[in-house]
Amino acid sequence: MSAYHTEQKKMLEDFLSRNRDKGFTIDEITEGISSEMSCGVAPARSTVYRLVGRLVAEGRVRKFVKPESRKASYQLVTCEHCDAHLHLKCVECGRLFHMDEAVSDELLDRIRSCSNFSVDEEETVLYGKCAGCNIK
Repeated sequence: MSAYHTEQKKMLEDFLSRNRDKGFTIDEITEGISSEMSCGVAPARSTVYRLVGRLVAEGRVRKFVKPESRKASYQLVTCEHCDAHLHLKCVECGRLFHMDEAVSDELLDRIRSCSNFSVDEEETVLYGKCAGCNIK
């Protein structure tokens, strides 16, 4: 039974790794894994939900929730120091961009000095449209 779950976790990690520049809902992950499979059994939605939760707890996957929505999307953490800079998330295509650490530090320092407010870098994502989606 343990090997079965390990295989499902590997399927999930492989899918997220192949799609590292995009975030997916649990349903999109489940459908994506199923559509890529040529044989075998894809993990059920409940299994994907549980495995993604573990990966989030381990810090290997980030969870994003838009302020106006309750629906979460998940994306593989692809850099070593994701907790040390802010992120930009495109609301059109779903891509995640890592803000340059120097720019991120400058912005956070400015916020601290102007408002005496400490921003949680690990949890902060700025939402907007990327250059590619802005020209559409």
